[in-house]
Amino acid sequence: MPRRASAAEPAHLVVGYGAGGGADHVARVVADSLAADGYPVLVENRAGAAGLVALQAVLRAPADRSVLLLGTVGSVSIAPLLSPHAAGADRLHPVAVLAATPHVLLTSGAAPAGLAPDAELHARLARARRRPGELAFASLGIHSSAHLVGALMCRQAGVEMAHLPYPGSARALTDLQGGHIEMLVSTLQAALPLLRQGRVRALAVTGARRSPLAPSTPTFAEAGIAGMHQAAWYGLLAAPGMPGVQYEGLALRMQRLLRDEPALSRRLGQGGAEPLALTGAAAAAYLAAQRDMWREVIAQVRERLE
Repeated sequence: MPRRASAAEPAHLVVGYGAGGGADHVARVVADSLAADGYPVLVENRAGAAGLVALQAVLRAPADRSVLLLGTVGSVSIAPLLSPHAAGADRLHPVAVLAATPHVLLTSGAAPAGLAPDAELHARLARARRRPGELAFASLGIHSSAHLVGALMCRQAGVEMAHLPYPGSARALTDLQGGHIEMLVSTLQAALPLLRQGRVRALAVTGARRSPLAPSTPTFAEAGIAGMHQAAWYGLLAAPGMPGVQYEGLALRMQRLLRDEPALSRRLGQGGAEPLALTGAAAAAYLAAQRDMWREVIAQVRERLE
């Protein structure tokens, strides 16, 4: 029979990405809020394989420890559809969906005279049609949500472009600023500081509406490219072995914090993510819908992923 964790023993929140990135920021904001509420949390960064190292560690966690995953669209929604190493992700227990961020198509340098972002996007796509396979878009890694969004953009626009995968946002954004790559699909959260400084430019964002964090950037739909509504999300999920009473107590605690503590949502928003604050059945329904949506995207672009 597994021992019961003591009240003073911290829970372990595993993050599949390095310190300082978007997922790490969300994890530490949530850990701070839980600790202030009397629920100590130790954040563990276990980077590797686009979040799969962390996912596997949480799936294997013993039942006598309170282990959580800072779940992301890549490790929980997409990886199980593409990698056998993500098998079992559906055994995680959703505690809360915390925030989401749209994807954004970025470029750098001075804007062409007289061209609005959507017009510049169409000019670039027209050039890609004239020179199939010669132009490229970069993304935040093979089979990342940014890669799938870029592939879907090409499909919906009827163009062929090469794909340049990067191991995360830091190097990709550096190379974009330096002119080493022409276009990058990123999350808005990762790009927002550089956008605000004017060091990169946004041509379009995914979503049904413009992001309040980048209100001057048109959506892909406004630019005439349909079907581009995919967001990246961050959530809190419990290991399969967490005892029911501990899981239910944490879920209620997070529901209260997200509802009653505006500082938590404010800090998430300041980091470039749009708070969602979904718990319980609403969180489970959101994650199920995300899995279905990414399954459809993969079916549409699978030939471009090979």
